[in-house]
Amino acid sequence: MYQTSGSSHHHGYMRIQYLNYVRNSRAIAVIWGIFTICFAILNIVAFIQPQWIGDTEESPQVGYFGLFSHCIRNGPASTYECEGEFTDFSTILSGSFQAAAFFVGFSALLFLICIACFLLFFILNTATVLQICGWMQAISALSMFLGCVIYPNGWDNNTVKSVCGYAVTSSYNRGSCGLRWAFILSIILIFDAIILALLAFLLAYKQMKLLPEVYEKGDHSKSELNGYSDTYASKSHTMDRFSEYSTHRSERSKHSQSHSHRY
Repeated sequence: MYQTSGSSHHHGYMRIQYLNYVRNSRAIAVIWGIFTICFAILNIVAFIQPQWIGDTEESPQVGYFGLFSHCIRNGPASTYECEGEFTDFSTILSGSFQAAAFFVGFSALLFLICIACFLLFFILNTATVLQICGWMQAISALSMFLGCVIYPNGWDNNTVKSVCGYAVTSSYNRGSCGLRWAFILSIILIFDAIILALLAFLLAYKQMKLLPEVYEKGDHSKSELNGYSDTYASKSHTMDRFSEYSTHRSERSKHSQSHSHRY
C-alpha cells in the first residue's frame, strides 16, 4: 500500500514537472525560433553587402569591398564601378575572398536549412529536431568564424591597395581603410550562432531528461509522445484514485477491528 502511494505521488510529481516544462519550453522555443530566422536574414545581408572594409578620409581612393564584390570610384564626379559575382569565382579579387565568401554563404545556407527543419516538429519528437538544428547552428558558427578569419588574408591584393594605400605590405593590414558594418555584424553573428546552438542543445536535454523512459527506447514520432503524455496523465490519475481507495479501505478496516475489540 505504501509503495503504491509513493509511486502515485512520484508519477504525479513527474507529470507536474512535465507540464511546467511544456509551458516554459514553448515560450523559449518560440524565442529561439524567432532569433534563428533573424540570424538567417542578417547572415544573408552580411553575405551580399560589399561593406566589409572601405575607404576613410586618409585613403587615396574612394571604394569599398565585400566578400565577392567591390565598388571603386575613380574620380570625384564619377560613379561607383562595381565588379564581382558570387556565381563567377573568377571575378572575385583573391583566393582568400573566395574562401571567405564560401564559408559565410555556407553559414547562411545551414540556417536556411535549419528553418526548413521546423516542419519536422510535426513529424519527429521535439528533442530530435532541436539536436539537428543545434548541430547545424554550431557548424554555421564555425563556418562564419572561418570566413571572418580568412577574409583579411586578402587585403594585400593590388585592387585593395589602390583604395587602402600601397603601404599595405602584408595580409591582415588594412592600411588607411576602415572596417565597415557588414564585417562587424558578421563577428557578432558568430556569438549569436553559438548561443542559439547551446540553447537548442539545452532544450533537447531538458526534453529527454523529463521523459527518459521514452527516449531510451529510440526515436518516436510527435504523435506518439503526445499519446504518451496523455497516457501518463491518465495513469497518474488512476494511481491517485487507487491510492485514495486503499487509504479509505485501510481506515475502515482499522475502525472495524477497534469496534470488535470493544465487544
